[in-house]
Amino acid sequence: MKNKFVIALAAVSLFALAGCGESEQKTETPPATTEAPAPAPAPTAVEPAKPMTAQDAMKTIKEQAATMTAEQKQAAVETARKAAEEAAKAAGQTADQVKAAADAAEKAIKDALGVQ
Repeated sequence: MKNKFVIALAAVSLFALAGCGESEQKTETPPATTEAPAPAPAPTAVEPAKPMTAQDAMKTIKEQAATMTAEQKQAAVETARKAAEEAAKAAGQTADQVKAAADAAEKAIKDALGVQ
């Protein structure tokens, strides 16, 4: 159950950061090759896992909040804030942007968990 919660929490943090981040697109041309491209692999019967949307993540968090203790909720808030800060720093954001991302993640998780 903790793993599901952590995954949902990470998803919420990433969505909070996605709203704050800048888009930098780098275009690189691949080196020219004279070889023929490799044939595409045969399709498999297994479909890839569908990514979790922000709404799905929030719904999952709210469902799990009913069975969590106050200490677990506080730990989840701290984890969300720390994850958002680390992700913002890894994205090269300024200190103000890092703080804004952490605040947004903290507010989102508190709202989802019903914590004041």
